Amino acid sequence: MARKSIAELVAQATADFPDNVTSLITPAKLRQFVLDFLATMSPGYGYITLVGPTTQTFGLTAALTVFSAAADADPSQTTSTVPASTVARAEKGMSCINFSLDFEAANGRNVSFTVFKNNVATPWRITGNGGGAGNAISVALTAMDYNSTPATYKVMATADINGVSTIMTNGVFIVQLVPVRVFT
Repeated sequence: MARKSIAELVAQATADFPDNVTSLITPAKLRQFVLDFLATMSPGYGYITLVGPTTQTFGLTAALTVFSAAADADPSQTTSTVPASTVARAEKGMSCINFSLDFEAANGRNVSFTVFKNNVATPWRITGNGGGAGNAISVALTAMDYNSTPATYKVMATADINGVSTIMTNGVFIVQLVPVRVFT
């Protein structure tokens, strides 16, 4: 069942629930409205996690940040996969994106993590400056993405030079579906 916008639900309620002086409110209409409302408000999210430690080498060319486990609250709305390390949403709407990760890299080496949408880099990026072995750096970002179509998200990483060995732990990438007032 497709998520509806709040405006669509208001229009549906107005059309289906007139003043009941002529008995136009039926159990079927009420049931469908409640089902549509619940589908719109139900928690929908997919996520991929990395417990680690996992070592990857990053450089000047973007490389996939590899996660190790995936889950979905409602598989009809999101599909999270490993080893592809993607979270896809099946419907239009609003996505709240959260990414956080702890990493170790050589002292002074910058590692940047960028959210890609449909294989294209977005402006959502976070950079951490390596603190050396045993000194984990935490990075985190939150973004809101209004989608007019379904989308697939992943995190790609680069470093300021080639060959930066990066040990990653405690990573999570969540795409949450958020109810919207109106679809445009």
